[in-house]
Amino acid sequence: MNLAFKDIRYHRFKFFSSVLGVGLLLMVVLAIGGIIRGVIYDSATIVTETGADLWVVERDTLGPFVETSRIPEDYYHAIEVVPGVAEASPLAIGWEHVVRPPRPTPLAKFMYKNAVAGTQTMVEPGWMDVPAEERFVVIGYKPGRIGGPPALVAGRGIEADDYELVADVKTGFQVGERVRIGYHDYTVVGLTKNMVGFTADPVVYTTLKEAQQILFRPDPDLLRDRRRRFREPFETEAALAPRLAEPLARRAADLAEDTHVVNAIAVRLEPGASPEAVAKEIARWQRLEVHTAPRQVNLQLMGSNRLLILQLSLFRVILVLIAGIIIGLIIYTFTLDKVKEMAVLKLLGAPGRRIYVMILQQAVLIGVLGAILGGALEFAVEPFFPRRVEATYGDVGQMLVAMTVIAALSSLLAVRRAMTVDARSVLGS
Repeated sequence: MNLAFKDIRYHRFKFFSSVLGVGLLLMVVLAIGGIIRGVIYDSATIVTETGADLWVVERDTLGPFVETSRIPEDYYHAIEVVPGVAEASPLAIGWEHVVRPPRPTPLAKFMYKNAVAGTQTMVEPGWMDVPAEERFVVIGYKPGRIGGPPALVAGRGIEADDYELVADVKTGFQVGERVRIGYHDYTVVGLTKNMVGFTADPVVYTTLKEAQQILFRPDPDLLRDRRRRFREPFETEAALAPRLAEPLARRAADLAEDTHVVNAIAVRLEPGASPEAVAKEIARWQRLEVHTAPRQVNLQLMGSNRLLILQLSLFRVILVLIAGIIIGLIIYTFTLDKVKEMAVLKLLGAPGRRIYVMILQQAVLIGVLGAILGGALEFAVEPFFPRRVEATYGDVGQMLVAMTVIAALSSLLAVRRAMTVDARSVLGS
């Protein structure tokens, strides 16, 4: 007969309420860890999934996702002939937005109302209103080269310059939907997943030419002013040599509309090529900066998201300490509540070792079942978080080990305390 299981059946409400409390606390601990890992993945995925070994950008800039970079589009031809380079792909990258009415789910509405209620004493009226503008990252690439969507979950890829988009599912776009971006309507032909910028803004892909039109083509009023300024130097010469000045003036005005620039060139190396050696060779151009893929990820992690990660990590450490203390107290109190049962066992002649084993089994069960329940709850609620959360089975395994140790120590301390109490005084004799 196992005394631990027999006692659990008798005190099932107390036992399972303790398991639930431990599980909910561990769910929060696992969620904070998953949020940190999600921030790291958001910063890294857009770089790693591109498939580039090197990122070539404007001199003295930190990369296209961190800082503004502009270089001529045709530089990629020269980079492709550098020894060790297998492919160079020009990319246009920038932030855009579309105006569309918000379509929150019931859970999103609840989270929004909770956020407003929790911050109403911290912000001015209207600051927490949901905007009608949806922000995203535009990436333009040459179809057939690296830089496009890594995998599709619906629809098809972009085939040519035909005003088509592939969007991340977090944009809320649907296959076949028409979206107004810039001065043209684009058709969503495919959907990808988990492709977001380091700010968690979802990514939309289009061809390089169309992305250049979206990101670099000036506003019509600004374009007219540019044309006028480009033509002004030729107006005096036009009176003396109209046949020569007029074509030059038209050519100068056309330059005002030129969008043949890119923000970066993604470079894939040949097998065995040294990234550092190839980067040094490309950087000899003096006007170019070359970052390896790991460095580009680090610039986003320890640059733009540094304070967010450090703050969340510190909060997680504090939360783990608090959770350990609270769980230890739960198990300690749960054990001390059995002083009367232990006194009866002592009077009946049960050896102290058997009492220790019974309490230890129950405490370890609370810790283990609480860790499993916390992990299951965390995995269940992950999809409903507004930002990416990535807890792993390894995290749950760590919690299992930690809870086993905490439960064992807490129960042993409690049993040692309880065993010093006189059995007759407990039973009222």
